[in-house]
Amino acid sequence: MNHISEYLATENALQRTRIIRAAKFPKKVEIAAYAQIRKSLQAALSKPEFDRSGLELLADRLSTKARRETGYARDEALRCERAVRAFIETVQSTALSKLQISPAPSPLRLHQSGVRLKVTMDAAVSSETGGTVNSGGIVLLYAFSADRGPVKDRLNAMTGLLFWALEGGQMEPLPRLCLAIDLAGGEVLRASSSHIRFRQHVAESCHEIAARWETIDPPDDYDGPDWR
Repeated sequence: MNHISEYLATENALQRTRIIRAAKFPKKVEIAAYAQIRKSLQAALSKPEFDRSGLELLADRLSTKARRETGYARDEALRCERAVRAFIETVQSTALSKLQISPAPSPLRLHQSGVRLKVTMDAAVSSETGGTVNSGGIVLLYAFSADRGPVKDRLNAMTGLLFWALEGGQMEPLPRLCLAIDLAGGEVLRASSSHIRFRQHVAESCHEIAARWETIDPPDDYDGPDWR
């Protein structure tokens, strides 16, 4: 979902080519980014008080690790520590504690214009009103780089895709329950209830991606598995 949300958030042709290339040929370093903390943050979403004490211990351990390491390992430990502390600060200052949050289900799938989209949430959300249970979900955005790009558009795309993917499930989704958390910005954004133009944009973008997919070659520094 990160790749398609980036794609939807930009009209720059060179940037769109880069995003398709990154989706088709993922690098090992990028796959490993934040791997040390993703499961811990996902689990914390559905724990009492968002597991604040446990995450503070994790952040302290990462800080200690950064002092011992050098190079990429040091930088990644610092990035992870920053993300954990930002998570603690963000979730504690929002109304998320009022929601019914549970561990995330398996990834959801959307098929548009020849493109298969995998929509992965970090936690599931539900809410009961008058005997009716509605669904939603939470996705975390790890974007701490100096060039964060059009983050607001990416968050809107993430929540819009999540709401769309949940349609047709056992519970009716609600836009206000489909949330994206920007850890770097300390912001929680909800899906829009107006989605016709967004879904047209997704369909058009997927059509463009499908038409270009076979023409995209790997980058010069590609370090993934054999693609031929």
